[in-house]
Formats: sequence, structure tokens, C-alpha cells
Amino acid sequence: MALILLSPSEMQKKLMDNKYPAQETYHAMYSTWWGGVVTDPALMMVPIDDHMVHRGDGVFEAIKVIEGKVFLMDEHLERLNQSAALISLPLPMSLAEIKKTILETIILSGQKNALLRLYISRGPGGFTTNPYEVVASQMYLVVSAFKTLPEEKYTIGAKIGKSEIPVKDPWFARIKSCNYLQNVLMKKESIDRHLDFTVGFDQNGFVTESSTENLIVLDQNKNLVHPRLHQILKGTTMLRVFELAKALQKEGLIHSLTERDISEVEIKSALELMMIGTTLDVLPVVQYEENKIGTGLPGVVSKRLQELLKADIKGGSRLTPV
Repeated sequence: MALILLSPSEMQKKLMDNKYPAQETYHAMYSTWWGGVVTDPALMMVPIDDHMVHRGDGVFEAIKVIEGKVFLMDEHLERLNQSAALISLPLPMSLAEIKKTILETIILSGQKNALLRLYISRGPGGFTTNPYEVVASQMYLVVSAFKTLPEEKYTIGAKIGKSEIPVKDPWFARIKSCNYLQNVLMKKESIDRHLDFTVGFDQNGFVTESSTENLIVLDQNKNLVHPRLHQILKGTTMLRVFELAKALQKEGLIHSLTERDISEVEIKSALELMMIGTTLDVLPVVQYEENKIGTGLPGVVSKRLQELLKADIKGGSRLTPV
């Protein structure tokens, strides 16, 4: 087949014609490169020589909008800022301006419930590894449909396993960068094994995290434990859940809230396990590899934490109105 040289008008037609199902869930995109918002998914593009595209040189956040309110916006933007600072990536605008742009883009999207995908890239300007060849850092924001798990999943519980994918170095693990190859391979691994998730372990045999989720444990002494913030990403939802979990101490359901290393032995013997993330909230885990967790059914603590988080999302102090 002979190649043809496409004209700008022919290229635009190709863009409009080449549709695929996922595009139906993309509602709006803002880009500093354009200085505006588009709502046609066919036009939601990034320059091919942006370092984020060919080197993974950028940072990102996923933030949810529920009933017209953004949950944990300040916490997500603080983490975004920290990730960018660690790789000496200047933000293209202030955090206040980013916040304002997010809210205005949501309004233009017309969506009351959405998942925001916010990217800060090194920017376009060349194809080498040299970060100084770029024009300037850029911001790309996509307002997409927010998909939740079926409600029955919280009744049945999740099944997880041990990942064989090497975990990230501690320094890189604390940066939410656009280099997510290991995370992609972990997700592929869990799907291939017919599991809901796999979780990683460090060189000392302590649990790290899943593809995009945190794992927390209710141990035999009713201590609610999350892994040390050493070789994992500082999960915004996980940390908020631990704030809310103080209420369970007063109810006598848990003894303490703890951050420490968690071994595989402790995972197998846990009273309860839970996966936590932006899109999951608090999902109970009922099986690790071939081991039943607790009674093999979702426990009381996971149910209460899910209730507390849902209530917090509906009317708590961590909401920013659009």
C-alpha cells in the first residue's frame, strides 16, 4: 500500500472519523498548549514530542467529582506539587490558578460526577532525554466519566495475590510520575491471574502497594495498619480514611491506628484486609492467594470505614464546590 501525504483538512477528517468506545467517556479537556477547553474527544491531543509522551517525564493526579463537588482537591494538589518538586518540574501556573482552571473546566464539561485526570508535563520541544530542550512545562486536564465498582463487589469482597513485578525504588515510589510501566504490568498480571488486584513486596518482604491502590490491614490485635510511607505513594484516600477511623476507636472496633511494615504472614493472618483508592473507596478483601481472610466475608471494620468515607464525601470538610 502506497503512503499518502495528508492535508490538514484530510487529517482533521481522519481524527473525526477514527472513533472508539472509550471516547464516549471523555467529556472535556483543558490544555495550556491551546489555552482553552475542547469537548470533542477527537481533538484531545498532546504534542508527540512532549517529554511526558516519549519519556514519561511528568506527574499526575486522579481526582473525583461527586454531585458537583471535588473530593480531597487540596490534598491531591499538594501531592502533585510535591511530586513535581522532587523531579525539578516547574508548574506552569500557581496551585491557586490550577484549582481555578479545574473548577472552570468541570463547569464547561457539564458533568456533576466525574474523574479528573490532571497531568503536568515537562513539555514539548524534542525527543532526547535532555529536560532543558523543552519549550515550557504544560498542564493537561481531562474530565472523564466516573466509574464505580458494582455494589455487589463490596458484599462479596475482593481476591488478591502476590505480585511478581519488581517494586519501585523508594525514591521513585513516592513520586506519582507518568512512568507507570510497573503499575501497568501489575494490572495485567492481576487480570491474567483472574484476581482483582496483586500487591507488591519490597526486598525485605514487606508489602508495598497495588497497581493504583493501597492495602491496609486489621491485625490480630485489632490495630488498623497501613504500610510505612517509605516505598509507597502517599495515598490521599488512605490517609483520609485513617483520620475518619478515629471514630472506630471510640466505638471499640479497633484498638489503634498504626503506620509500620507489614509482612506477608500478617496479611494471611489478618482479621480484615482492605484495598483503598480514589475510585474504590474502601473495598474489603476476602482472599489472599489461597488463604481466606478472617471469616472469608467482608468484615465490620471495612463496612464501617466505607460508610464513614461515603458520608465524608457527601457532606464532609474535604469538598470543594464547583
